[in-house]
Amino acid sequence: MTDFTAEDAEKAFLEAYNMPTGMPKHEALERAARMSDALGHLPLGVSCRIALIDSAYYLSRYDLMLAPFAWARAAEEKDPEAFNDYEIHSLNWSHKWIATGLRRDPRFSLEQLEAVIGQLADRYGRLGFSVQPVHGARAELAYHVGDLTGLAEHLGKYLATESGPMADCDACVVEEQVWMLARLGRHQEAAAHGWEGLSGNTNCSTQPQGILTALLWPLLEIGDAERAAHAHTTAYRLIKDDEITSYVHEHIRFCALTGNIARGEDILRRSLHKVTAAQLPADEMSFAECASVLLQRIPADTVFEVPSVGTLTAAALLDRLSARAVELAKAFDARNGTTAWLDRVTKALEQAGYPHVELAVPSAPVAVPADEPVVFGDPVEIAEAMVTLYEQGDFVRARRMLDSLPADMDSLLPPDLAAHAGIRRMTTGLVPFDPAVFEELLTQLPRDHALRYQARMAIGLEGGLELAERCLAEAESDFTRSVAALTLAELLDDAHAHERASEMLALASSLDVPELRGRVLVEAAEHRARQQDLEGAYAGVVAAMAGELPPSARFEGFRLRLRLETVQGRVAEAMATAREFVSAFPLPEAAEARWYQVAAIQELDQEAACLSDLREAVAISRVHLSPGHTAHFCFALSGGYVQTDRFVEAAEVLEESLRLLQDGQEDLRLQVVFRLGQVCRKLGELPAAERYLREASELLPPEEVARRAFLLDALASVQGRMNKHDEATASWRAAAALWQQEGNVSEAIGSLVELASNLPDDDIVETRAAVDEAEALLPALDDPTEVTRRQAEIVAIRAWVHGQAGEFALAMKHYRDAEALVVSLGDEGWWVFVVLRAAHVLLNADDPEGAEAEARRAASLLPDDSQVGNVLSVLSEALQRQKKASGTDPLVRELTARLD
Repeated sequence: MTDFTAEDAEKAFLEAYNMPTGMPKHEALERAARMSDALGHLPLGVSCRIALIDSAYYLSRYDLMLAPFAWARAAEEKDPEAFNDYEIHSLNWSHKWIATGLRRDPRFSLEQLEAVIGQLADRYGRLGFSVQPVHGARAELAYHVGDLTGLAEHLGKYLATESGPMADCDACVVEEQVWMLARLGRHQEAAAHGWEGLSGNTNCSTQPQGILTALLWPLLEIGDAERAAHAHTTAYRLIKDDEITSYVHEHIRFCALTGNIARGEDILRRSLHKVTAAQLPADEMSFAECASVLLQRIPADTVFEVPSVGTLTAAALLDRLSARAVELAKAFDARNGTTAWLDRVTKALEQAGYPHVELAVPSAPVAVPADEPVVFGDPVEIAEAMVTLYEQGDFVRARRMLDSLPADMDSLLPPDLAAHAGIRRMTTGLVPFDPAVFEELLTQLPRDHALRYQARMAIGLEGGLELAERCLAEAESDFTRSVAALTLAELLDDAHAHERASEMLALASSLDVPELRGRVLVEAAEHRARQQDLEGAYAGVVAAMAGELPPSARFEGFRLRLRLETVQGRVAEAMATAREFVSAFPLPEAAEARWYQVAAIQELDQEAACLSDLREAVAISRVHLSPGHTAHFCFALSGGYVQTDRFVEAAEVLEESLRLLQDGQEDLRLQVVFRLGQVCRKLGELPAAERYLREASELLPPEEVARRAFLLDALASVQGRMNKHDEATASWRAAAALWQQEGNVSEAIGSLVELASNLPDDDIVETRAAVDEAEALLPALDDPTEVTRRQAEIVAIRAWVHGQAGEFALAMKHYRDAEALVVSLGDEGWWVFVVLRAAHVLLNADDPEGAEAEARRAASLLPDDSQVGNVLSVLSEALQRQKKASGTDPLVRELTARLD
């Protein structure tokens, strides 16, 4: 007697079945299985064992499959009727997994493994299944024991054999074939085959990350670094939260061998539970080997916190894992009677790296001219040279002198030279600007030099105009008078006192200080630009730059010329000037030029065309600019990725921008989280998309009505896809209200149309209400074309509502009305869509003959292949409903060929 009932056992099974993947679920299923056995409840016992096999698969614990599989085989012989169709299919399917599990565990003999593959061949042959999986299993076994001739033979059969109901999905088959081709050294073929395989659609939970991971090595071997980077970035984003998958091992090794050590270390830290976690021996060996390849390249004293172990240095962890990889390789070789695995592990641990692969977020500086060396000599002479070079406008060489004067040497300098050095460190950004320290340093300088610095710093200060005027009045030299006059010209232009600004420029020109002639010419062009004489300003700066200019004036000339070309929309000239600008100066000066280059790229919407420039800007800014600069450059780079549909890369670089943002960059943070929310929506990462869009909503100033409405539309679409229909409804309605407040009636209608289109099928009342509200706004639209477009959307939704209500005649009338409107707009793709919707109504109305006619008409209207699959689906169903053969129908065959 048992103290539980069949109902108790069934409840225990259902509760276990619905638990998330993990050992607690597996153990709960085992308890339910024991309960079913105690009760003699064979059908429930079968269900438990099939669930246990699946559970073991998702745990990557093939060893745990063996007992339930053996039990199920015995039960099948005893009473086949105890299995439903799904369970029979699962048992047939899982037979492939047993061969995999035995191969990846050296505790089982080769004889056992070969026997299981033989049983698999017998079972599939007896049941009439394709033997493609058998060839795959034999190819894997051949590689496992180091028989490359056998691998090539069985791979040929694997490639040549048609798939069947027991074959893995098409994408998984491609993945296996890529691995096998790469193992044979057929890297070009592997890369081509795998990349083509990515174009197919799959609902498999292990794809496309499986194919992308298999592609890493053939792509690196043929030198296709760009696609290898894409494969890594895309695949790792899909698996980064999966604590079980062994794909991650390959990505650790990829980072180690492509110069992405910091990223590899981060991935390894997220995977340290694998050091002690129960895994199949093959997976444990794979992790130990790949982690060791990385650890060899990490400083030996780097510290890791290893679960269940404690603190280990990189050196200690390397010793532990490399020894374990060798130990397991020897165990496999002892089982197999070969040295294949020890040879492979030894080769992996000795492998040299590939050329550096740049990932989505550049980390290593690009190749740049070497910095000029630090100057050695008498500190006083160096300081004097620094002051002279700055005055001459040679800020490049002056900066080298400044870099050669550490602050702790200032005490060795005369007070005036120490003051010059201290002030220049602040004005160049080497140390934060401190007004109090600045004023104190001025007291150590001759009066005229102090006035010169004050005049330069007057721009941007409250009361700067009065300060500059005082500096001009009290100046003792023509040099200081010219500096003050140039500052005043800029300040007066900003105050729209252009005539007085002209007088100041005339004064500076008349003083004719040789060191400042170039700056006067550039400032004169800037003066014209500030008066909106853009052509005159451009001619002036081009003329100035045609002559000899000191580096500081040339820098300002490039800045002005680039700005003028950007404002005037002269895209080609602006991009050429930007590249010339950043190459005209050594680092760190070139890094500052990158700021102006990136700004021009963004303003001219050239991110996609300038991806390499933006990547260089990010890499250089990591070394020579602030984290805030790098955050801005990362945001700009994300625009290039978005414009080229590289959304995974965009997400990666936006997340890096978010990490680097500094206090005071709230405007940039808003832009980053808003774009990141939209990118995550594109990637189907809906919880993240909702989180980022909500944060953007909180950051957005209330006065930005249109932007908030746009954001709410995006948020609503995410909430709708997450089945948060009440929240989505509220967001779309709020967006519609804001669009109306902004005076954009068309967008308000669009929000309501999206609401109506995304409501649950059974929420007809709310759908009709949204459509009614949208239709009520139509009279407020002025553009006839826009009226027609929105009216077509509304009528099509009304047709769908009638169809849902079983009012098929009204549905068809509205679809005909919508079709007429769409035809008048000349939108061929929309026309096909509407005709297909009408065909669906006829199918629901039990009129397959009419549906067939509509589907054939839709096929005749197809402007391209984007809707071929939809047309084929409707046509095939209509034919099937009439019991007509679809395989021989000429149009079905034509559409099928177009799909292929």
